[in-house]
Amino acid sequence: MDMDKTTGKQLRRTHEGRMIAGVCSGAGRFLGVDPNLLRLGLAVFTLFGGAGVALYAIAWLLIPEEGAQKSVAEDLFKKASDSPTVQDAVRKGKDAVNKNRTHA
Repeated sequence: MDMDKTTGKQLRRTHEGRMIAGVCSGAGRFLGVDPNLLRLGLAVFTLFGGAGVALYAIAWLLIPEEGAQKSVAEDLFKKASDSPTVQDAVRKGKDAVNKNRTHA
Protein backbone atom coordinates (compact mmCIF):
# COMPACT_ATOMS: atom_id res chain seq x y z
CA MET A 1 0.00 0.00 0.00
CA ASP A 2 1.28 3.43 -0.88
CA MET A 3 1.70 6.14 1.69
CA ASP A 4 -1.07 8.75 1.68
CA LYS A 5 0.78 11.86 0.50
CA THR A 6 -1.37 14.41 2.35
CA THR A 7 -1.51 12.83 5.81
CA GLY A 8 1.41 10.41 5.88
CA LYS A 9 -0.90 7.60 7.09
CA GLN A 10 -0.38 4.08 5.87
CA LEU A 11 -2.87 1.22 5.92
CA ARG A 12 -1.25 -1.38 8.14
CA ARG A 13 -2.44 -4.19 10.40
CA THR A 14 -1.76 -2.99 13.93
CA HIS A 15 -0.29 -4.71 16.97
CA GLU A 16 -2.11 -2.47 19.43
CA GLY A 17 -5.84 -3.09 19.77
CA ARG A 18 -5.86 -6.21 17.65
CA MET A 19 -8.26 -9.04 18.33
CA ILE A 20 -7.16 -11.52 15.67
CA ALA A 21 -4.75 -10.20 13.02
CA GLY A 22 -5.13 -6.43 13.44
CA VAL A 23 -7.12 -5.85 10.25
CA CYS A 24 -10.01 -3.91 11.83
CA SER A 25 -7.82 -1.96 14.25
CA GLY A 26 -5.49 -0.96 11.41
CA ALA A 27 -8.33 -0.04 9.06
CA GLY A 28 -10.04 1.88 11.87
CA ARG A 29 -6.88 3.85 12.57
CA PHE A 30 -6.40 4.58 8.86
CA LEU A 31 -10.02 5.64 8.33
CA GLY A 32 -10.37 7.44 11.66
CA VAL A 33 -13.27 5.29 12.87
CA ASP A 34 -13.81 2.98 15.82
CA PRO A 35 -12.52 -0.50 14.91
CA ASN A 36 -15.53 -2.00 16.67
CA LEU A 37 -17.76 -0.54 13.95
CA LEU A 38 -15.71 -2.35 11.34
CA ARG A 39 -15.86 -5.55 13.39
CA LEU A 40 -19.63 -5.21 13.63
CA GLY A 41 -19.85 -4.70 9.88
CA LEU A 42 -17.79 -7.83 9.24
CA ALA A 43 -20.00 -9.78 11.66
CA VAL A 44 -23.10 -8.68 9.75
CA PHE A 45 -21.53 -9.67 6.43
CA THR A 46 -20.57 -13.03 7.96
CA LEU A 47 -24.09 -13.72 9.24
CA PHE A 48 -25.74 -12.73 5.96
CA GLY A 49 -23.86 -14.72 3.37
CA GLY A 50 -20.46 -15.41 4.91
CA ALA A 51 -18.66 -12.63 3.04
CA GLY A 52 -17.21 -11.16 6.24
CA VAL A 53 -14.82 -14.07 6.74
CA ALA A 54 -13.65 -13.85 3.12
CA LEU A 55 -13.19 -10.06 3.33
CA TYR A 56 -11.17 -10.41 6.54
CA ALA A 57 -8.98 -13.15 5.07
CA ILE A 58 -8.32 -11.11 1.92
CA ALA A 59 -7.46 -8.04 4.00
CA TRP A 60 -5.13 -10.12 6.19
CA LEU A 61 -3.33 -11.34 3.08
CA LEU A 62 -3.08 -7.95 1.35
CA ILE A 63 -2.49 -5.43 4.18
CA PRO A 64 1.06 -5.44 5.58
CA GLU A 65 1.60 -5.62 9.31
CA GLU A 66 3.12 -2.67 11.17
CA GLY A 67 6.87 -2.71 10.68
CA ALA A 68 6.68 -5.01 7.65
CA GLN A 69 7.46 -3.83 4.15
CA LYS A 70 5.43 -6.55 2.41
CA SER A 71 2.07 -8.19 2.95
CA VAL A 72 1.62 -11.90 3.60
CA ALA A 73 0.47 -12.35 0.00
CA GLU A 74 3.59 -10.63 -1.37
CA ASP A 75 5.81 -12.87 0.77
CA LEU A 76 3.97 -16.02 -0.33
CA PHE A 77 4.11 -14.98 -3.99
CA LYS A 78 7.85 -14.26 -3.76
CA LYS A 79 8.56 -17.60 -2.07
CA ALA A 80 6.46 -19.47 -4.62
CA SER A 81 8.09 -17.74 -7.58
CA ASP A 82 11.53 -18.66 -6.21
CA SER A 83 10.55 -22.34 -5.79
CA PRO A 84 11.94 -24.70 -8.45
CA THR A 85 8.75 -26.79 -8.23
CA VAL A 86 6.55 -23.79 -8.99
CA GLN A 87 8.86 -22.64 -11.77
CA ASP A 88 8.71 -26.12 -13.32
CA ALA A 89 4.89 -26.18 -13.09
CA VAL A 90 4.67 -22.75 -14.77
CA ARG A 91 7.02 -23.86 -17.53
CA LYS A 92 4.96 -27.04 -18.13
CA GLY A 93 1.77 -24.99 -18.21
CA LYS A 94 3.22 -22.59 -20.77
CA ASP A 95 4.50 -25.52 -22.85
CA ALA A 96 1.02 -27.12 -22.82
CA VAL A 97 -0.64 -23.87 -23.90
CA ASN A 98 1.90 -23.35 -26.67
CA LYS A 99 1.49 -26.97 -27.83
CA ASN A 100 -2.29 -26.54 -28.03
CA ARG A 101 -1.89 -23.32 -30.04
CA THR A 102 0.35 -24.95 -32.62
CA HIS A 103 -2.05 -27.90 -33.09
CA ALA A 104 -5.17 -25.74 -33.52
